[in-house]
Amino acid sequence: MSRLRIQQLQWIGAIAVIMVCLMMAGSTIAFSLSDYLNYKRGVAEFNRFHVALHAAAAISRERGPANSLMGAPEEQQPQFIAALRNSRQETDRDIASIETHFRTEIDGSAEMRNAFIALKSQLQTGRSAVDAVAATPYHERSGARIAEAIRAMFRAADRAQDYRDIAGRSIIALAPETSAEVILTSLAGTLRERAGRVGSYVVMMATSQGDARRNYREAFDGELNRLQEVNAILKTYTPIALQSPAIALLLDRVTVNYFSGSLLYAQRVAFELNNGNPPSPAEFSEKYVPGLTSTEKLREEIENSALSSLEAMRRKAFNTMLVSILLAGTAISVMLGLVYVLGRSIFRPMLAAIRQIDDIAAGNLLQPPPMRHAGREAREMFQRLDLLREQQRLKRHLEMERKSMTEELRRLSQTDALTGLLNRRALGEAMGELLTAPRANLDGVAVIMFDIDHFKQINDRHGHGLGDLVLQRTAQILSPYLREQDLFARYGGEEFLIVLVDVTESFAHATAQRLCDTLSQAVISDEHKLTATASFGVDWRSQHAIEHWEELAAVADRRLYQAKRNGRNMVCFSDMPEDKAVISIAKTKPGGAGVA
Repeated sequence: MSRLRIQQLQWIGAIAVIMVCLMMAGSTIAFSLSDYLNYKRGVAEFNRFHVALHAAAAISRERGPANSLMGAPEEQQPQFIAALRNSRQETDRDIASIETHFRTEIDGSAEMRNAFIALKSQLQTGRSAVDAVAATPYHERSGARIAEAIRAMFRAADRAQDYRDIAGRSIIALAPETSAEVILTSLAGTLRERAGRVGSYVVMMATSQGDARRNYREAFDGELNRLQEVNAILKTYTPIALQSPAIALLLDRVTVNYFSGSLLYAQRVAFELNNGNPPSPAEFSEKYVPGLTSTEKLREEIENSALSSLEAMRRKAFNTMLVSILLAGTAISVMLGLVYVLGRSIFRPMLAAIRQIDDIAAGNLLQPPPMRHAGREAREMFQRLDLLREQQRLKRHLEMERKSMTEELRRLSQTDALTGLLNRRALGEAMGELLTAPRANLDGVAVIMFDIDHFKQINDRHGHGLGDLVLQRTAQILSPYLREQDLFARYGGEEFLIVLVDVTESFAHATAQRLCDTLSQAVISDEHKLTATASFGVDWRSQHAIEHWEELAAVADRRLYQAKRNGRNMVCFSDMPEDKAVISIAKTKPGGAGVA
């Protein structure tokens, strides 16, 4: 009877272990299979997304030769007609590809079918308007007709972007892990479209007069604001989300080639329209369009990165599914073999296996002692459990890495995104810790606050892109002259704050003067031959005389403005009268930033 109970326990134990293994293996296989199918569909959907992206970009590019053709006299038209014909052929191929890849939706949905018909109709309407203007004698063409043709092409581009957004939502629904790549790819396409529209509005302004020109100028300004917003989002999130050196390089190239090149040229043309003879649309496009190439390459690189990510995740899910099936089959085979094994070498290992499974489920991943009397089959089972335990350890390791990434994101939240310095909130936290920490025999603490001279003139003259470069280069130039324990933060706008820890007053004065001289002698941009200066204010106090560090910042700020009143490009150390407060003036020319 006792022997019968042992056999029953053996069967019950074996069945229980088999059920546990089946549930664990089944859930793993099911999840792996689901991931694989989702990523497989995600790759297919991304290919459709590529078609919609490419069609929207082609329609945007078609506006360039169209604008040039409408603004060219009859003798110059042949070259633009050929360019427009080639561009239209490329667009037609992309529209046909949309029809092929979205055939199911177009046939099955009245909304999709009507939207596709509207796209083709609007594109044809825009083209007809362009052709009608081009066929009109040059001296009879009106700015209103040119503007209406351009707007008709705008509407065609909007319809194409509708398809792009539908495909993007479909991918995100199937593979949420790729949402960042899809969104950033769409934003890159939007950046190209907005940049193209900025140029088109300049053409509309150049071919119109009076109230119409003012209205187009308002539309130009609004489009410019939207363009800057899209660019800011891309520059903020793309490097973190994609971690691609090629994409980071392209972002810099967009800043240099477009925002500091073509866009500045478009703004200058728009500003000078009333002061002289504006360039023809062909002349404007010849100088403006090349700068758009970097925006198109950025979109293509982000798209390639997203597709590569999807393919990698699909392969990983497939491999995981195969491994899960292999492990499940092996474990079940081992368990079925154990059912037929009786005696001491089987029953006790089975009970130990159940305990180990419970431990793994409870999160206890310590290596258990070996079973001395286990048979060969039982030892194989424990090897599988060791593999499962190692997988759980790997999972725990991955969770720790994710926690580490969260900490890194927290660090990024305390860093100024433009300069890489501490932001104002992080500076306050660091100073709070510094002043509350027990320290002995400290000489004192100094606060150096400085402000870029004539920074608004830099932005007005060269654009905000170069203004940002001035802030970045200022941080890069001055950081090597500070010690590891010193704090360097961007305090706001073009204003910076430095905290020198454990320094004498004379050391603080010498450091501030060295920073002022270093900045005034450095070249910010070789391309633009741009230099910059700053006005510095300094306050030093012994550690025991400090109650609130903001008091030092306020005094340094007041002295900074005293330095500005005294001529800029200098360091002010005290609140004495002006002729005594200014300790030194840099030997470079006064007046702050300028072009050498």
